[in-house]
Amino acid sequence: MATTHLPVVLTSSSIDGGRDEEVVEANAAIVNAMHHALLCPDGMSPVAVRSGSVDSYLCEVLEGGFAQYAAMAGRRSGTDELVREGMAAMGATAHLDLFNRAVEACGRGAVRYGVFRMAELDGEFEELLEHENITALNSGWLLGQPDLLVLDDEEIGPYIQRAAALVPGLAERKAAGAGAAASRIAGALRSSRSGPAIRNPSGGLGARK
Repeated sequence: MATTHLPVVLTSSSIDGGRDEEVVEANAAIVNAMHHALLCPDGMSPVAVRSGSVDSYLCEVLEGGFAQYAAMAGRRSGTDELVREGMAAMGATAHLDLFNRAVEACGRGAVRYGVFRMAELDGEFEELLEHENITALNSGWLLGQPDLLVLDDEEIGPYIQRAAALVPGLAERKAAGAGAAASRIAGALRSSRSGPAIRNPSGGLGARK
């Protein structure tokens, strides 16, 4: 059975602002809201998901270099491929080449080589931003989608709720998530009760009784 994807959804305010950053950030915020509503990425717009992945990569490298992206991406299955596909589709060919070389450096066995190489690539990344504006390419890709849906800011929440209501088994997934969260909280409480002495309001360490 074929999967039905949602369209790319943007806010009218992000488009009216006339800034590429606003368009890309609006898409990323909407994708995150869909994740929180337990919508599966497979049901979202593939373009929106990949655009968000590229923007997340950009933010992490700008903040902490390729080393930070590598550390964070390791926790998200399939992240590298989403970034590759997004860059290729939006036409960020130079950034894609640099990204592939950075991933290769991260995968090298010698830690010292990987750190040195990523530091070199960080410098190349900063220079590349002056010549290939990846945010502008990302924004243009989103705005060029034939099924683009533009909504007012206050319409976004209800739209996501309606989309989530159509997902089969959503109630079961929410219940399973709540059960897992309750188990984690209970485990944390048990650990705290058997852990070290707690600090009393006066600032000292109070002994357990």
